[in-house]
Amino acid sequence: MRLSIILPCLNEIRHGYLENIMENLIAQEGEIEIIAVVSESDDQTEAFLLRYEVYPQVKVMRSLATNRAQRLNEGIVASQGEVVLLHHPATILPEKDVRSLIEEALSSGESWGAFYHSFDFSHWLLRFTSWYSNHVRVKRKGIIYFDHCPFIKRQLLEKVGNVPDLDIFEDTVFSDRLCQFAKPVLVNAPVITSARRFRQRGIYRHALLNQWLKLCYHLNIDPKFLNRLYEKRYSINTTYK
Repeated sequence: MRLSIILPCLNEIRHGYLENIMENLIAQEGEIEIIAVVSESDDQTEAFLLRYEVYPQVKVMRSLATNRAQRLNEGIVASQGEVVLLHHPATILPEKDVRSLIEEALSSGESWGAFYHSFDFSHWLLRFTSWYSNHVRVKRKGIIYFDHCPFIKRQLLEKVGNVPDLDIFEDTVFSDRLCQFAKPVLVNAPVITSARRFRQRGIYRHALLNQWLKLCYHLNIDPKFLNRLYEKRYSINTTYK
């Protein structure tokens, strides 16, 4: 099984996670291609990524995309693997052989799935957030956020189509579409996601903002408006003029 890993990037150097992500990826074993899709950044993200093109499995794509969904879709189109993994730019994959973990998870006929979630900072609310995401949102609702690093068989991707071109909650809509064909499987190995947004904004304040945004999403409020509130004028996943 060939695995394609798509890493969407925008101003990632300033967050301090990109080097750890890339070092983790180039250490992965097996038949893997790594496609980093980078939009115009002002912190040398592209220059940093280009250093990794010395590795034959790494390809860096310049992109005019204005949001994460568009970057992911460009990477999917360029990829060759039978399975595509959508890598969150603030998450680190398990150090084990990820390709083999995914191959085993899909060996019984499953079509897509993701990894257990955890944060890199210890706080009871963050532990609860990961627990809820793993055991309620994924297992009961079938919704996988991109910080779980979902992986999908190409045949299913072709049925579902592109990642929805939304500035926020694109992973929720994408999961709903995937669940029309199959339920996800969770790999019993955790990814580690940066808690930087919680720590920068304040853990309780950021958690309340997340819940408020979810309510607004279900009330069909414009995703662009919601994402502007979420990013607070910073280009996190989206470039606004």
